[in-house]
Amino acid sequence: MHYFLGVDMGTSSIKATLLDEEANILFTKKIAVQLINPAEGIYEIDPIKTWWQGFTSICAGIKAEVDLHSVKAVCVSSVCGSFVPVDQNFNPLYNAILYGIDTRAKKQVAFLNEKYGEEYLREHLGGLFNTHSVIPKFLWLKENYPDLYQECRYFVESNNFVTARLTGTARWDFPTAAGTRLVDFKTMNIPEKILSDNGLDQAKIPNFSWPTEKIGEVHHTAAAATGLKAGTTVVLGAGDINAEAMAIGAINPGDLVFVYGSTISSLLTIERYITLKGFNPGMSILENTYRLGGASSSGARFIDWMDQLIGESYLNNRADLPTGILILPYLDGARVPFDNPLAKGVFFGVHRKTEKKDFYLAAREAIGYEVGLLLDKLNSVYPVSGTIKAMGGLTNDQALMQMISDITGKKQKVYKGIDASFGDALLAMTTSYSLTEIDQLVNVKKVRNPSTIFTPDETMHQAYQPLVGKYNRLYENLKELF
Repeated sequence: MHYFLGVDMGTSSIKATLLDEEANILFTKKIAVQLINPAEGIYEIDPIKTWWQGFTSICAGIKAEVDLHSVKAVCVSSVCGSFVPVDQNFNPLYNAILYGIDTRAKKQVAFLNEKYGEEYLREHLGGLFNTHSVIPKFLWLKENYPDLYQECRYFVESNNFVTARLTGTARWDFPTAAGTRLVDFKTMNIPEKILSDNGLDQAKIPNFSWPTEKIGEVHHTAAAATGLKAGTTVVLGAGDINAEAMAIGAINPGDLVFVYGSTISSLLTIERYITLKGFNPGMSILENTYRLGGASSSGARFIDWMDQLIGESYLNNRADLPTGILILPYLDGARVPFDNPLAKGVFFGVHRKTEKKDFYLAAREAIGYEVGLLLDKLNSVYPVSGTIKAMGGLTNDQALMQMISDITGKKQKVYKGIDASFGDALLAMTTSYSLTEIDQLVNVKKVRNPSTIFTPDETMHQAYQPLVGKYNRLYENLKELF
């Protein structure tokens, strides 16, 4: 019997799933992740203590349950847009710099955008640079730590930090590279002109491949460290939302995925390359499929912050909805769809009779308004499905999920007990089976059945529409003040 291991390295946790040849789930594990936030706008992770030791800890846990030498293939995903500067032996020279929530390179973002202009950047990279982009952060490292920059052999994406240490091969996956403005769509390669113009060494950026491709095999040193068998196949993998889409079988054109996690990530798979201001265009898991999407500034991070301020929880009484309070949840700046690191949180519509429970509910309404805003903008360039395929920790809040459906008018199919690591394990299975064969496995079909379906209440939807219109105008009317 052969096994397939999937591991996802997220913002708040590392998750793992082990499948057998029939896609039975044999093992799952979750390990907490410790973020490093030494200053406003700086978000890092210790890649050895968190990612590598987390991975070896997962392997130790599996070894206690099954024979690790029976693992035929491994696939790792991670938070898209994070990277680590490493030496030739893939030892980190600096902490991993995280995705768009890390805004340290705001100056470099502004410099590059002014230097090349929106037309050029949209034509070649899909849009302007933003805090999710990695080239400005490469430049930040070069300017602030020139000796470290010179010593750096590769900038590896966060999942490749683990897979490179397993195989000795550095590689970026196309979806992640494209989502971080690292792919020139004219050449399907690195943006050589931009790198060259700014004195950035092109050799420090690994080659690109597709997520289902084999990156290499576990070498003997890594085998000794992990317990995996030397020669075990390692599949490249991709960003976590790509793995989540794989987990629920939403990788075909027209599929719309929202992941309600620490932030809200959206992924619309399409059959052609389209750009949309404020969104991350690029490739999807399969060749000749594309995507639009990105991560917003709202999500569990925002709700947790609001709940801590309020100090207590309130039941969702639908009679109290809509609250009439609009909140821009830009505690760490605005990401998709505005890409403005200078944006701030805003409360609009507060009056003398506003109570704590109103803020509690309005924080959750803000999630629905944000989702609705993203859908409206996506729909302006591509017909959006009437159904959202939803995942993530916030889907456990049924009142919130119903609120989102009421605000957006979209049906939501919620998938529970399934995460990116399951999608990674399925990607690992592509070393033995075709995607069609995987889709037909009984256990895959069983896991992919939605646990809950939320249908919008038409009366509530109509009640929210005037507020949706105000919310969609609020940022534009305030952006000069930021």
